[in-house]
Amino acid sequence: MKKTAASILGVCGLLVCALQAAAINTAQIYPESGLYFGTQAVGTTSTLPQTISIYNTGTVAITVNTLTITPPQFQLVSGSVPTTIAAGGYANFTLVFTPSTAQNLGGTITFTFAGLPTQAAKLFGIGTSTTAKASLSASSLSFGNQALGSAGAFQTLTVTNTGTTTFNVTGETVTQPFLQTGFVGRPITVAPNTSASLPVAFSPSLLGAAVGTLLISYDVLPNSGVSLSGTATAATGFGITSYPILPSATQSAAYEAVLTAAGGKGNLTWSLATGSSLPSGLKLSGTGVVTGTLASSVGAGGYSFTAQATDSSSPPNVAMAVLSLLVGKPTGANCSNIDWKVGGAQLVPILDLGTSHYQGIYQGGLYANGSNVDDPGHDSYGVGLGQGIGPLDANGNPSPTGKYVLLTVGQSNTLGVATEFVALTSADPSIHANLVVVNGATGGASGSSLQDPNNYFWTVITNNYLPNAGVTANQVVAVWLNDVDAQGNPPTIPHLQSELESIAQNLLLKFPNLKITYLSSVNYTGYSNGVYNLYHEPYAYEAGFAAKYSIQDQINGNANLNFDPSKGTVLAPWMAWGPYYWVDGLVPRSDGFVWSCQDSRFDGTHPSDPAGRLRASTTLMNFLKTDHTATPWFLAPTH
Repeated sequence: MKKTAASILGVCGLLVCALQAAAINTAQIYPESGLYFGTQAVGTTSTLPQTISIYNTGTVAITVNTLTITPPQFQLVSGSVPTTIAAGGYANFTLVFTPSTAQNLGGTITFTFAGLPTQAAKLFGIGTSTTAKASLSASSLSFGNQALGSAGAFQTLTVTNTGTTTFNVTGETVTQPFLQTGFVGRPITVAPNTSASLPVAFSPSLLGAAVGTLLISYDVLPNSGVSLSGTATAATGFGITSYPILPSATQSAAYEAVLTAAGGKGNLTWSLATGSSLPSGLKLSGTGVVTGTLASSVGAGGYSFTAQATDSSSPPNVAMAVLSLLVGKPTGANCSNIDWKVGGAQLVPILDLGTSHYQGIYQGGLYANGSNVDDPGHDSYGVGLGQGIGPLDANGNPSPTGKYVLLTVGQSNTLGVATEFVALTSADPSIHANLVVVNGATGGASGSSLQDPNNYFWTVITNNYLPNAGVTANQVVAVWLNDVDAQGNPPTIPHLQSELESIAQNLLLKFPNLKITYLSSVNYTGYSNGVYNLYHEPYAYEAGFAAKYSIQDQINGNANLNFDPSKGTVLAPWMAWGPYYWVDGLVPRSDGFVWSCQDSRFDGTHPSDPAGRLRASTTLMNFLKTDHTATPWFLAPTH
């Protein structure tokens, strides 16, 4: 398949337009992150080949002279060099993985070009043991009802080796508000016929049902997982409800954490328990706020202290809890930007803004009139669509043995979050067995690129991401769209809104069986302000309004976004809010959500790996596990 140079370049920017008369000689590897073959039993060959491509993103032909692949466990099965790629075209190179030993194995594929720099991409696969076997004592843990502020009982998940050779538990990931204490950062060796224990607890701070995932990784076995659930009920006594592990702090940077309690009477007074202390530079106010700037003498590592809350009863009731604070090293971002103001006014998350307005123009609420609840008619239609989603064959026809795809679309922020999300869903037994989650996000795929249906980022999705997951464009039924505007100077809300609405139309054009698209806006980026200024605040905050008004345009009946065939030609999928995870740094939202500098990379914009990616992907996972338009197809039938 060949494309024109104009379609590869997408929308003509000022620089490109100025240089159209000149030859542009350039190439790009996709997927940029390389190829991941997952787990494969030793001595066998992967049945799902993976394709990496060289895209000619210039205006003149390019030649790939050579390619080399190391180590030999990764083998080329199609594609050859030298090869010449016309402007706007691409060349595919397909590989398989045959591990010879049980271990994590990394490699490299390297391309040389005529007149262009050498490019390389990573290869990764896990050779798994055929003689070790991990068996979990449960596929789900339910904590039932637990009163806020009470210390819930731990439940023990047992990992047993029912094989004949040893394996190691090398990591665990648990999503809040759940807590796991058995793994402390060092591998746990599990010999044949022995077990390891992973205690898990439920530590809620808000009323209502909660869901989560415990992901367990091994050295020579595929990941495994357990789904978690519990319901927080009204406090029956006085207790501290703060999650036992506070938001992370950064050496020599400002910090804030708000402690919470439930069941007390009257005003509460907070203090440190006798003999307890905070890291130097921090203090606990009587209102329960840990504030200050960490002293330069405070080293990176974990710190614990005991907080004490006293209510206004006579005699007073006292609640105590041991809380942990992890102090990280400076990231390179401006970690003292723990919140951000515009014109002296605090930025208020859209879901907390209500009927108030940002800059006197943009009203709060994820939906109309300051509400966070969808229009009833629009919502009802989405419920019907969700209930109608089922497995499809490669041509998009219903098939009980087929698959269906949740595709993530966006730029590099979305790419990182979706990478963690794919890992969580791949091992969570509560997820529908026919569902395939495909990370279709790409670095640089901003709204200004994806608004063009001929931009090559769309080709990367259909030529690489979907086939590498063993599915087709006809099997995509749901999309998580999370994008920004990288073209405006500065980016504006109307500009991004226009781009998002064009992207919605393009999604249906590319994926004809698409039913539902959930929109989100990116994380807090104030830590980049004054350092990198890479989509800094308030632009990340304002991106949420662009998503809001795109959805509202559809609800208001914009014909270009019509999703209902009874009202005319269908031009877009049904659109609604997915998870909204912007928050003003360490200023907690009404649901307690915060974003620390340790949740961001050195640039203060992209989520860190794994902390920020996990924080954001957890919001996506929990949304899909609980939203009534998603649960019919996202969760297995027994859940």
